Amino acid sequence: MPHPELKTVVNGIVFENPFLLASGPPTTNARVIAKGFDLGWGGAVTKTISLDAAKVINVSPRYAKLRSHETGEVIGFENIELISDRPIEAWLDDLRQIRKAYPSKVLIASIMEEFDRARWHQIVRLVQETGVHALELNLSCPHGMPERRMGMAMGEDPECVSEVVSWVKEVSKIPVWAKLTPNVARISEPAEAAVKARADGLAAINTILSVNGIDLATLRPLPTVEGWSMPG
Repeated sequence: MPHPELKTVVNGIVFENPFLLASGPPTTNARVIAKGFDLGWGGAVTKTISLDAAKVINVSPRYAKLRSHETGEVIGFENIELISDRPIEAWLDDLRQIRKAYPSKVLIASIMEEFDRARWHQIVRLVQETGVHALELNLSCPHGMPERRMGMAMGEDPECVSEVVSWVKEVSKIPVWAKLTPNVARISEPAEAAVKARADGLAAINTILSVNGIDLATLRPLPTVEGWSMPG
């Protein structure tokens, strides 16, 4: 019996199937992305890339499991992971390597920067020259360094969303998707702002803010890093 035709076209990009690895730990470098492609995934969105990885400090542990009270089995996860802490130079090499090794697979670069037009222009120009098919703008990570006005600190403000998308569209030669945060009262407002700023697509959604549990022996939230945690 022949296999069904799963080929999908979005923004002129041909996907051999519509199943993509989302931005996160399974797309943190070329090696794991290649493994996903070898297993049959039609595309992948990279772990989020920024210009200055030295400012990204990922802690450990940064994942927590949610278990069923009845069975003890794992039924969910929480994370407090930041964006990629790998240098952009390493990422540019990885992107070129993946595109060369897997020409039929779709590779989308997730990017995030401070609220600064020049920095967004710089990262777009660097990344799109590697041959990626599209850009996903991370305007939605809930622990995306709000002190630098990144991630959800932008995505919860429709005016910021509009401005950033406009900046990117000034220099992008490939489709641009805005990744939305669910942690707002009306997700339609930043979505409409992105579309009006000429985003080619929308990605929904990023992490839902939550607290996975409390260690009743220590009264500390999970995951715990030196006694501290945060919603993730």
